[in-house]
Amino acid sequence: MTLHFQPSPPDHVPADRIVDFDFFHIPEGVTDPAEIWHDLVRRGVPKIFYTPRNGGHWVFLNYADIVEGYRDYSIFSTYQTPIPPIEPFPVVQPQGVDPPEHKVFRSLLAPMFTPIAVRGMTDEIQRRAIALIESFADKGECDFIGQYAERFPTALFLYLFGLPESRLDEFLDLANMFFRSTDPEARAKNIVEIYAVLDKLFREKQDNPGTDIASVIVTSRDPQGAPHDWTDILNCGFLLFVAGLDTVTNTMAYIWRYLATTPAAQQHFRDRLDDPDAFLLAVEELMRINAVSNIYRRVTHDCEYKGVQFRQNDRVILPNTVANRDPKVFENPDMIDLDRAVNVHVTFGVGPHRCVGSHLAKRQVMVSMQEWLKRIPAFELSPDQSGQTVFGGSVMGFSGMKLRW
Repeated sequence: MTLHFQPSPPDHVPADRIVDFDFFHIPEGVTDPAEIWHDLVRRGVPKIFYTPRNGGHWVFLNYADIVEGYRDYSIFSTYQTPIPPIEPFPVVQPQGVDPPEHKVFRSLLAPMFTPIAVRGMTDEIQRRAIALIESFADKGECDFIGQYAERFPTALFLYLFGLPESRLDEFLDLANMFFRSTDPEARAKNIVEIYAVLDKLFREKQDNPGTDIASVIVTSRDPQGAPHDWTDILNCGFLLFVAGLDTVTNTMAYIWRYLATTPAAQQHFRDRLDDPDAFLLAVEELMRINAVSNIYRRVTHDCEYKGVQFRQNDRVILPNTVANRDPKVFENPDMIDLDRAVNVHVTFGVGPHRCVGSHLAKRQVMVSMQEWLKRIPAFELSPDQSGQTVFGGSVMGFSGMKLRW
């Protein structure tokens, strides 16, 4: 097989820009996976550096460079970007396609995730949050990841796609393998399994369409009135599967971890349960400080960027957690200010590929917090957390988090 998107040997990288850094590896004793990124900043490594780990890739550490990596698709493509490199890799629609081609499926998805559309989902989101929380509220404890943060967004995905909730554990297993495994054979097998599930789903919706998102995608037509290419339909389903589950799960994990260790923050939100504007303002700050995703890009051609030589197919990582704490952009960036008025965080990206589901993600977090605080008294981390529960990678987070009240 000819590999078209493999990076070249790093003989174009000067020695002073090479840093030994593995973003999948969390050292023993580190309790917050984001700290491996902020440690780079504290150490004063170059703001654009190269690591030979995971197939070799660049890392941007400046807010301005990270934003440029998002915006300038003429250099930094979203097409065929995985780290470590995998070929062939699904061309997810629209996220894995550069402008202007990305507009076809982005225009299809965008109306389903506008603020107005998401407000129309609020009753269902609220109902599901209440049911999950009340299943353990009187027990005085829970594993927040396993009993809420994983199950809530995945179950909502099944509902929005018109799938039965009985398949929740199946989809959780598929998602966890996709996001956690670094074994190439296991990852390739997992992708095949996800696509098989999506193919069956879309064929069923093609024969018996409903009002769910999967039905809208499979019955839509291109500007000439023809059905979309079947592979593109599957790739769009794949994007929605992988994009909306793990990031919401681990954003919630980070936020609840902060609340569990900060009684004053719990009270701040309890005092604003009847003030949605102030509540959302504070949620935005927690979105800023708890950005969990590290986004990939691929260099389209040999070029120079800010004095650094890039080669075609070089990979680049844009760590949102670093951008969101850049002191040139945010005043007192490491301080959590729940009344922060100006908040230009990049948690959902910027530019043509800004997360189309950002309003839904925020609504899930906000409603979950509101219903939790109405039903759960002051809560804290349980002292008997088991072992190393943190992980790195494209999405950082925690595999378990015991809370008690």
